[in-house]
Amino acid sequence: MKRTWLLGFGFFSISITWALYNAFVPFFLDSFVSSAALIGFMMTIDNYFALFLQPWIGNRSDKTSTRFGRRMPYLLIGMPLAAAFVVLIPFHTSFFTLVLFMVLMNLSMSIYRSPTIALMPDLTPENKRTKANGIINFMGGIGGILAFGAGSALYDRHRSLPFLAAAAITLLSLFILFRFIREKRDSVVPIAEG
Repeated sequence: MKRTWLLGFGFFSISITWALYNAFVPFFLDSFVSSAALIGFMMTIDNYFALFLQPWIGNRSDKTSTRFGRRMPYLLIGMPLAAAFVVLIPFHTSFFTLVLFMVLMNLSMSIYRSPTIALMPDLTPENKRTKANGIINFMGGIGGILAFGAGSALYDRHRSLPFLAAAAITLLSLFILFRFIREKRDSVVPIAEG
């Protein structure tokens, strides 16, 4: 179960980032857009990527074979990019740059979201997956609670601080996953040699 708790850091970072993004980006949009409906529409960018890009990335990761495994390369690309773009969001200088950073952050998160979710069943024996799923969802819930609990205090000090915290947690989570999870060593699902 130790490995499951470590895997949970992927979900933990995703939950924190989404919670902070959904809580504070509408304030930035409100400076440029007067329509609440349009702001709501723009906050659904992630759903478009979820419909098309995430299933494709998940399928690609099923067929990927590298010395790091099949899921980890997507985390190694997506998580640092997501961290970089989430940091840039509060430093936008115009409506265009705000939307650009939003799209790039959502695109980056789509690169690693499906592979992160797929890691748990890859590395967990079938008879322990229900418990593992509970642990991972628990960590995601803790991430959401932490984001809402600390996010407003950080935002009150400076509007960039919640985003900087999300980026730091994402990079720390990536370090933990890369340091302690070895797909080729730990996988219970056969991985083809590349």
